[in-house]
Amino acid sequence: MNTTKTSFLDQVGPDLYRENPFRVTGLAVDAAARDIRRRSEELQVTAKLGTSPGTGSALLPLDPPPDADAAQRAIQRLRDPVRRLEDELFWFWPSRDGDEALAALRDGRFEDAERLWSAPGPGRPAAVAAHNLAVLAHARALDGNDPGLWERALRHWRTVLDTDAFWDLVAGRARTADDPRIGPGAAAELRERLPAALLSISARLAVQESQSGEHEKASAHIGLMRGSGFDDTLVETALRDAVAPATSRLRSQSRSALERADATPETGYGEAIRLLERAEPVLAGLGAVLPGDHSLLEGLRDEIADSAMRCVILYGNETGDWSPAEGVLERAEATAVSANVRTRIAENLETVRENQIYDTCWFCKEQPSHDRAGFKVKMHGEVNEEITAYYARRITWRKLTIAVPRCAGCASAHRTRRAKVWAYGLGSNVALFALGLVLTSTDAFGAGIVLMILTFAGFAFAAGFAATTPLSREARDVLHAFPAIQEKFRAGWSFGHKPPGVQ
Repeated sequence: MNTTKTSFLDQVGPDLYRENPFRVTGLAVDAAARDIRRRSEELQVTAKLGTSPGTGSALLPLDPPPDADAAQRAIQRLRDPVRRLEDELFWFWPSRDGDEALAALRDGRFEDAERLWSAPGPGRPAAVAAHNLAVLAHARALDGNDPGLWERALRHWRTVLDTDAFWDLVAGRARTADDPRIGPGAAAELRERLPAALLSISARLAVQESQSGEHEKASAHIGLMRGSGFDDTLVETALRDAVAPATSRLRSQSRSALERADATPETGYGEAIRLLERAEPVLAGLGAVLPGDHSLLEGLRDEIADSAMRCVILYGNETGDWSPAEGVLERAEATAVSANVRTRIAENLETVRENQIYDTCWFCKEQPSHDRAGFKVKMHGEVNEEITAYYARRITWRKLTIAVPRCAGCASAHRTRRAKVWAYGLGSNVALFALGLVLTSTDAFGAGIVLMILTFAGFAFAAGFAATTPLSREARDVLHAFPAIQEKFRAGWSFGHKPPGVQ
């Protein structure tokens, strides 16, 4: 006795009914070997004449019709008892001679066929009717992808699975196959494997729709699967298997992008952008199929985000150009899910933003900064005052110098302004000194002396003003907005290296 399981239903897909050999050839499920041979000869004649093999079965004519190659493949499949047995499961069975429901189906009267199958006689007709209702709804659902038909198809198939009489008929068909590969447990194996096969078809269609951007249709399909009454584990397995090609392809692209960036770092930015552009629509599609917190989806999103981050960092380290990295890292951060990966990306994003601040002139916001041109800002803070044991007042504080990035052009403009301020102050004081000198030779000798003394103070003031105020009011406002200065302002710090009044 052969107890080995046969690989039934391992090749079932969305073309299940379109490629069904009974539908393609127009033969009935109980066709004998001589019927298959006769149909094969007819197809060979039509092939030689160059004419069409027809539209296939009159029960559900194919549109477009099958070509000669498809017809010959169908004949070959019917000659394989294993494949034929599973194909019989997905086509219409006659319940008696002169089956009225099949006659209605040949005439395209679907509702009449469904009505007759919905009120069958006892025994074999009831078992066959339950099966034919499932096949009709399923085939039409796959032909037209009608959500209403999908719900009916899955419901009818569940009825078939619960109908022992039908599987007794399948067991009888298996015995007539007379093939050593088909043992006495063939019907039980088909019954066991059928739910997973049905769900795999729905899952693959949902993935196809999601990858085409039809996310609502994909989500509706998943909803039908989850509400079909089939085991949740089977649904989960079907979804995992259906998304496996897309996830595997995306992981391969992620690894390849990182390998290329590692070998040629200057291409890292381009690799990161291409990876994200390829991944984002795929991830969106997978999100319509899998729950957002699904471990498979979360792991894939993290892997894509991490690879994009590493690619752009390789580019920045190699070229010193960090300007495009911020956009890539923002997209990577939005893609990532786990706290660990998001934290790494956020840290690198903060570093890149700081690099961008210091790499570009803060004043003109256009030219690259120059290390020697930075504008030095002295600040102090955390001032503490205390009375010592001898009632002396002691003040302590912290100080620092912030280098605001500045380009050579802005530094030159600021020096020029300082020189002008000094020149105006010097010129004014020289004129006043000369006036005072003239007055000393007149009756206003005392006033001239006072004016000359004041000019010495004016010289000191002009020099100090030019040294401490090289920026225009607009430039000072820009300077005060520098992030590091703003941060110190918020912490209570002030300009200058020491508090006012402290010697």
